[in-house]
Amino acid sequence: MKVKLLRCFTLIGLVISTCALFGQIGGTVKDNSGTPLIGVTVKATDSNIVTSTDIDGNYSLMISPDIKSIEFSYVGYLPQTVEIGNRTKIDVVLQEDIKILNEVVVVGYGVEQKKTLTSSVGIVGSDEIKDLPVPTIDGVMQGQASGVQVVQNSGTPGGGMSVRIRGVSSIGGSSQPLYVIDGIPVTTGDYAQIGYEGQGVNQLSDLSPGDIESITILKDAAAAAIYGARASNGVVLITTKRGSQKNSSINFTASYGWQNTWRKLDMLNAHDWKIYRNDLFGTEVFTQDQINDNTINTNWQDVIFRTAPMSNYELSTTGGDKKTRFYISGNLFNQTGILIGTDYSRMNGRVNLDHKVNKFITIGTSIGLSYAKTDRVEGDQTLHGPLPNGISTPAIFPVYNEDGSYNQSGPYSNPVSIANEAINQNFSYRGLGNVYADIKLIDGLTFSTKWGIDFLNFREHAYESIKTIQGAKYNGLGFETYTNVANLVSNNTLKYAFDLSDNKFEILGGYSFEKKNYRSSFIRAQDYADPSLQYINSASTIVSASSGASDAGIRSWFGRVNYNLLDKYIVSLSGRLDGSSNFSEKNRNGFFPAVSAAWRIGAEDFFPKGVISELKLRASYGITGNDDIPAFLYAELYGNTTYGGKPAVYPSNIPNPDLKWESTAQANVGLDLGFFADRLLVNLDVYRKMTKDLLLSRPLPPSSGFSSITENIGVVENKGLEVTVSSENLSGRKLQWNTRVNFSMNRNKVVKLYNHQPIDDLGRGGNRIEEGEPIGIFYSFEWLGVDPSTGDVVYADKNFDGQITSDDRTKIGDPHPDFIYGVTNSFRYGNFDLNIFFQGSQGNDIFNGSRLYLESLQGGDNQLAAINRRWKNVGDITDIPRATLDPVASANNKRQSSRFLEDGSYLRLKNLTFGYNFNTKNILKGKISSLRLYFTSQNLLTFTNYSGLDPEVNYRGDDNARIGTDFFTYPQARSFSFGLNAGF
Repeated sequence: MKVKLLRCFTLIGLVISTCALFGQIGGTVKDNSGTPLIGVTVKATDSNIVTSTDIDGNYSLMISPDIKSIEFSYVGYLPQTVEIGNRTKIDVVLQEDIKILNEVVVVGYGVEQKKTLTSSVGIVGSDEIKDLPVPTIDGVMQGQASGVQVVQNSGTPGGGMSVRIRGVSSIGGSSQPLYVIDGIPVTTGDYAQIGYEGQGVNQLSDLSPGDIESITILKDAAAAAIYGARASNGVVLITTKRGSQKNSSINFTASYGWQNTWRKLDMLNAHDWKIYRNDLFGTEVFTQDQINDNTINTNWQDVIFRTAPMSNYELSTTGGDKKTRFYISGNLFNQTGILIGTDYSRMNGRVNLDHKVNKFITIGTSIGLSYAKTDRVEGDQTLHGPLPNGISTPAIFPVYNEDGSYNQSGPYSNPVSIANEAINQNFSYRGLGNVYADIKLIDGLTFSTKWGIDFLNFREHAYESIKTIQGAKYNGLGFETYTNVANLVSNNTLKYAFDLSDNKFEILGGYSFEKKNYRSSFIRAQDYADPSLQYINSASTIVSASSGASDAGIRSWFGRVNYNLLDKYIVSLSGRLDGSSNFSEKNRNGFFPAVSAAWRIGAEDFFPKGVISELKLRASYGITGNDDIPAFLYAELYGNTTYGGKPAVYPSNIPNPDLKWESTAQANVGLDLGFFADRLLVNLDVYRKMTKDLLLSRPLPPSSGFSSITENIGVVENKGLEVTVSSENLSGRKLQWNTRVNFSMNRNKVVKLYNHQPIDDLGRGGNRIEEGEPIGIFYSFEWLGVDPSTGDVVYADKNFDGQITSDDRTKIGDPHPDFIYGVTNSFRYGNFDLNIFFQGSQGNDIFNGSRLYLESLQGGDNQLAAINRRWKNVGDITDIPRATLDPVASANNKRQSSRFLEDGSYLRLKNLTFGYNFNTKNILKGKISSLRLYFTSQNLLTFTNYSGLDPEVNYRGDDNARIGTDFFTYPQARSFSFGLNAGF
C-alpha cells in the first residue's frame, strides 16, 4: 500500500513539474476587418510544436521556457513572428499579402488585377512548364487550362499541333488561336511547300518555352474582342521573362534523356504470314517445311523504331537596378526522333532590356533569334515512308541482301532505304523583335508605342537517290523551296487612369497596323548524273519551277473603358474597328464590340465572413472576327497557260466581292469562388458561341465553267462548361501539397449549310458535315459482324431495300470528345519536390485507317496478328472475315465502316517530375545560390482502349473537318530525362 501511494505522489510530482516547465499560450488570429481566420498555422519557432486555429480563430500551444517566439502563417497573408515575453495570451492581426491579392494578369494591351477581372481567361505560369520536356509553346499548354484542347497530331519532332479554344468555330478558315508574344502578333502555321499531311512543320516550335514567364489565354469575347478580326478562335498572350532590380544572377539548366515507343502493333510473324497466304490463295504457296523454316523473321517495328536521345541546355542571366533591367538567354535543344530518319534541333537567343530614362520615359526592347533544322520523312497519307512501309512489309523479307544492298523484294520500298537515302530537311531562320517607349504625360496619362517585326526565312531541301524505289523511278528526284515571311507591326495606345472618390476609371484608346509580305519559290528536278550530287544544279531536268508573292495588311482602331466601384462592381466596355486587305472595299471594315461586368459579392458588407473568402459573379457578351482565309477570294483571279504556242491567261475563279468576315457572337457567365482564405479556388464558366457567315464553297452548274464559288453561307454553334479547381491541401513548413484540376466539355453543332446540303465523304475516315451534327462526324456503313455461314461482313441495310449501297450510310461516330481534363498534384517535402500531371480525353472516336489495310486480308501487306482468328469454317463465330481472292467479297469485307471505328478515350500520366533541392551554403563556398537535380518523364503511362500506336492522332494535321483519323501516323514518344537547375 505504501509503495502504491509513493508511486501516486511521484506521478503527481512529475505532472506538476512538467506543467512548471511547459507553459500554455493561446489567443485569437483575425484579419484587418476583425474576422477570425480559420486554419492559420501557429508554430513555436525552432521546434516541432505546431497547431492551427479553429473556426473562431482560437489557438492554444504548450511550449517550453526556451521557446522565445511564435510564427503565424496563412495563405494570402503575410507571415508574422511574435516574441512571447511574459505573455500567456497573444492575439494577432494578420496583414493581407497585397502582392498575392493584387496578382496581375496580362490582358490585351495591358494588365489587370486578377480579383477584378470581368472576363474568362486561362493562366499558365512558368512554374507549371519549367520541367516539361516539350519543345513547343503550344505543347506546354496541353491540359493546363480549361476550355483549351491541344492535340499533338503526331509525334514528329518539331511537328504541328492543333489548338482549339472552346471548340471548332470555322470550316473553311483557320481554327487556330492568335498568338501574341510581348504584344506582337506572330507568324504561325505550316509554311512547308512539300506537304507531308500530319507531318507538318510548326512555326511556333521556333520559339523556346524556357523564355516564357506566363501564358494568358483569352477565351471569351470580352477578353478577346480587343483583338477584333482575328480573335474568333481565342487569343494566346505570351509574356517572356524580363529583368528585375535584384542582384544579377546566372541560371543554367541542362537535361539529357531518352525516348522510345510506348506501344508497338502485334503483327504477323513469318510463320503465321505463310499460313495466312496459303489460306488466302487456297493452295500451298508455302510448303510445311518452308512454314517451319523461319530463318528470316524480321520484326520491322524493331527496325524502324529506335531509342532516341534528347537534350536541352539553357543559360540565362538577369538583373538590373532602379533604371535598367535586363534578361539574356540562350538555348540549345536536340531531339532525335524515335522513327528512323527524323530529327529536330534548335538554337535560340533572347535579349530583353528595359531602361528608365527619367521619371517620365521608359524605353526597352525584346529581341529573339532562332535557328531550327528538321529532318522529316513521309508518313501519313503515303506508301513511301518508313512507318507505313515498315509496318506493312511482311516479316519474310530481310532488311539487306547478302551483298549489303537494300532488299527491295517487299510490296513497298524498303523503309530503311527511305530513312537513310531520302533527304528532307527544313531550315528555319527566325527573328522576332520589338522596341517600345512608355511616356508619362501627366499623372495617370501614359502614351505607349511599340514597333515590332517577325521575320521568317524557311528553306526546304529534299532529295532521293536511285537507292530508293521512288528515286530510281526518276533517276534521282530533288526539291528546293524558299519561303520568306515578314510581318511588321505597330501598336500605339493612350491610357488614362484616374479615381473619382470610390470610382476608378481606366480609359484606353489605340491605333495599330500590320503589313505582311510573303515570298516563295519552288523547284522540282530529276535525272541526276551522280547520286552524291543532291542539289538542283546537278539535275539534268527541271520538271517544274514557280515563284509567288503576296502582300496583306490590317489597320485597326480600338478602345476600352474599365469602371470599378469599391472593388465590388466592375464594368468593362471594348471595341475594335478592323480593316483587312483580305476583303473587298465593300466589306473591308468590321467592328467588334464587347461588354463584361462583375460583382464581387464576397466583398459586400452583408456577406458573412468565414469559410467563403471570395465570391464573384461575371457575365460577358461580345463579337469577334476571323479573317484568316485564303487571299483574294473576293477578286477576279487569272491563271497562266499556253494557247497556240503562245503565253495566255484564263480566269481561274468567279470573284465574290460580297465576301465578309466570319464573325462569332459569344455569351459567357462565370463564377469565381474562394474558400478558406483562397486556399481552395473554384472557377466556373458557361458559354455559348454562334459563328455565322462561314466561308464555304457553293457548287455551281457545269455550264458556268467552274465547279464552285466561295460564299458566306454557314453557321456553327459551340456551347460548353469549364471548371477549374486549385487547392492548397497542405501548407506546413515541411510538407506542402497543391492540386490543380481543370475540366472542359464542349458541344459543337453545324446550324446551317447551303440549301441544307451536307458536305460528304471527307478524308480516309469518311468525315461529314451536316446540319444538326458536330463538324466532321464519321458517316459510313454500320458494321454488324461476320456472317458465320459465309465468313463475309454484314452491314446494316438502313433503307431496307435488300442491297448495301451508299444510301445505307449513317452516322457511326463523333471525333469530338465528351470532355477533356487535366489534374496536377505538386508535393514538396523538405528539399524534395514531386509533380504529377495527368491529362485525358473522354468520349471521342478514332477511325483506325491503318486497320483498313492491316486487316484487309488481301494484297501483299503484312497483317495484324488479329487476323489469326479470321473465319475459316462454317459456323465460326469471329469478328474477322475470311481470307479470299473473290474481288466482290474482298471489296465488301474492307468497306469503310464502323468495324474500324474505335473508342479514342485516354488517360495519360503526361508528366512526372521528381527533384531534390540542395542546401547550397557549403557548395563552392556559397557561390551557388540554388542547385536542383531532377528526373522527369513524359507520357510515362497511357490508359486507353484504342488499339493503334497512339490515341493522340490526326493524319490530316490541323484540318477542321478531316479529324480523328489515324493512318500510319507517327506516334508520340515516351521519354525519360535527368536534369539540373543551377543558380549563381
